[in-house]
Amino acid sequence: MGGILERFYKAFRPLHRNYWYALRISVLVAIRFFECEKCGNCCRYSPPVFREDEAKRIAQYLGKEVEELPLIRFEQFSKTYYRAKRPCPFLTDKNTCSIYEVRGTMCRAFPYEWLMYGMTPAYCPAIPKALDKATNYILKHGDQIRNAIETLEEDLILLAKSSKFKETMRSQEYRPLVGRLFEILG
Repeated sequence: MGGILERFYKAFRPLHRNYWYALRISVLVAIRFFECEKCGNCCRYSPPVFREDEAKRIAQYLGKEVEELPLIRFEQFSKTYYRAKRPCPFLTDKNTCSIYEVRGTMCRAFPYEWLMYGMTPAYCPAIPKALDKATNYILKHGDQIRNAIETLEEDLILLAKSSKFKETMRSQEYRPLVGRLFEILG
């Protein structure tokens, strides 16, 4: 994957003088091309953490109490969370999620959140393919993307500074921003 990452970096870095703007706009492009292969590796190797409200929603969906879920409760910054063991207990033998309809934000945001911070989990076979397609797109449409960054600058600032905005985008799999970007790009 090293060659793909290097090529992606070389393509996105000239988009903006601010590294994070260039990376995040490029990740939005990659999200557009990401096609989950349903291999289940994310659930095997990166088990989720659920907020308390998410754990309650999962319990209700399964007709259980939160305490009955195969999750480990912990507190951080005066908030309650629940961590799944590895592999995620909600992954079925057919590599499907038994709670897909009510899955948590961390699940919805995979692998997008990783990519937003320049991390690429090696166990996801769909990421290199998305980055390769995104790189080709960026190389072909660099000028239009640079112009789009100016239009989306407020959103990029909010991603960096507003935890509420970022959480909303994560829970919506960054779709609103991807949609806006490609609407601007035509």
